[in-house]
Amino acid sequence: MKKQTEKTKNTHSKIIKQFQNTPPTFKGETNNSPSMTVPDMTLTVKQLLHNHSRGIHSDVSHNEPMYFDHEIPNIDDITDLVAFRNDIKAREKALKAKIKEENDLKILEQQKLFKAEQNALKEQNEKPTATTKGENL
Repeated sequence: MKKQTEKTKNTHSKIIKQFQNTPPTFKGETNNSPSMTVPDMTLTVKQLLHNHSRGIHSDVSHNEPMYFDHEIPNIDDITDLVAFRNDIKAREKALKAKIKEENDLKILEQQKLFKAEQNALKEQNEKPTATTKGENL
């Protein structure tokens, strides 16, 4: 018999066999970060269905599926596949440009609102305080 060294013992202990009775040990992980949940912000299924039937939208985003007006070409014809791939890439570029444009517009709107709020705060702070008739500044 061969003499087992520490190296061979370690490699043999990591192997899982088909009919092994004891599962391999897994230490797991611990989560020490603070919880991000907000208490009392959950809705039951009944409430969700009620809101949906009343037309009250939730904050859940719904991705709209994209349907194309042409079929996927036959795999045997390489020229059709190349044209199809180029068409899909062009559509992807157009969609990315549209998404970027929409995001830029949202950012501009938020900046305008932020500037308007800042100006309102400045005007509110710069208003002279009401003085009585006899007081001089």
